[in-house]
Amino acid sequence: MTRGTVTIKRYDPERNPGPRLESYDYPFEQGMTALDVAIYIYEHVDPTLGFSYCCCNSHCGLCGAKINGKPGLMCRQSATPEMSLEPLDNAAVIRDLIVDRQDFEVNQSALRLFLDRSHLPEKEPEAIAPEDQQLFKVASRCVECYACVSVCPVAARERHRFLGPANFVLLARHVFDPRDELDRTQIALSGGITLCDSCAKCSLVCPHEINPAKYILAIGRKLAISWEKGGQTAVPNRQD
Repeated sequence: MTRGTVTIKRYDPERNPGPRLESYDYPFEQGMTALDVAIYIYEHVDPTLGFSYCCCNSHCGLCGAKINGKPGLMCRQSATPEMSLEPLDNAAVIRDLIVDRQDFEVNQSALRLFLDRSHLPEKEPEAIAPEDQQLFKVASRCVECYACVSVCPVAARERHRFLGPANFVLLARHVFDPRDELDRTQIALSGGITLCDSCAKCSLVCPHEINPAKYILAIGRKLAISWEKGGQTAVPNRQD
């Protein structure tokens, strides 16, 4: 049996003055995930290890962490014989790999994340054009793991002004749902959409390949929002 080694960044703010790295051996097998490794350490080596998970099928988003230096879902990322696990950046650490998700979610209530309409449909089920359906269908893949927010430089420096890429993806579900009747322009502006610098780091780490950077720009086009990019004013064409 191949032996593996995992180095985990441990930190309990209530008991320790600062984080530390601890290494553990585990029985490595092909097909293991990073979550399998964490569960093994918890069950057989150190029951004080803190981490979160629920579905084990990349749908709950709770097992988000940095695996070998890159944010992702532990249940989705294959284990390696030599690996590291760290908590996501841009959020307070509660313990070990558990971060305070409220740091990411605090502004969600202002997004009005529900179908907002004042008219009843003429008939049901409602017909939706395939191109519209595809836009909000892909946005609906978001499981709020916050890997994208953890690498976002704007979220790091403007955390009280910028909603972050994950929240804009959630907003996109309604911006691109033709059944939604609310003009969400002010919501996007209040959420700091014009602060996005289009670095696309968020899109590089999304485990479900949603491409949050693309959606932020698409929201701008849909709502005809303009902002400065690279010294030039971007004025997206409005899509009705």
